[in-house]
Order: sequence, then C-alpha cells, then structure tokens
Amino acid sequence: MGEIIFLGFLFVIVLWVAFIFLTKRGRGIMFGGKIIKSWDGVTGKRKIVTSRVKVHAVDVSPSVRIVGLELSASTIGSSQMIPISLPATEAVELARILKEAAEYRADGAETET
Repeated sequence: MGEIIFLGFLFVIVLWVAFIFLTKRGRGIMFGGKIIKSWDGVTGKRKIVTSRVKVHAVDVSPSVRIVGLELSASTIGSSQMIPISLPATEAVELARILKEAAEYRADGAETET
C-alpha cells in the first residue's frame, strides 16, 4: 500500500514539473501571472552547456505588467531553469546595463552601434 501511495505521489510531481516546463501557462505561474507575449531571446553554447534567455511580457493584474526572464542551462542529461521577474522600469535599466557592457572597451573607447 505504501508503494502505491509513493508511486502516485511521484507521478503527480512528474506531471507538475512537466506542466511547468512544457506549457506557456505553467511558466506563467512561475512568474506570478499570465504570459501575454514571448520572445526567444538568445542562445549561447559553450562546450557541452547550452544557455538560453527567453523574455516574456507577463500580466500580473489588469494594471501591473512585468517582464519575465527565463534563464535556462542544459547539458546532456540535465536541465536547469531560473525565472526572474522584473518591473518594467528595472527591465529597461537592465537593458541599458547590458548595452553598456556589450559596448565597453578597456581602452575607454566605445564601439559603434
């Protein structure tokens, strides 16, 4: 009887994880709202690790919208996903900092965009 309960519990956990990782609605729950638009973002590969950043516009309530960053890293046999929720003003600031870092040169000159 204990084995049946354990297997049932394990099955429910596997279904929940699959729902979160494989559906847009599940990822929306992680961000605390409903995903209304998604962008694929960028993908980087370094040796056997593939890193991805996806960007989501998330409605938390009728008057509150946030930006959700979905950071994921995967290798052979493993995967990790970290959701980050940012208010719109913080997302704009992050974009500015990323642009500044991408254009930074140690000699003080900035690259042209």
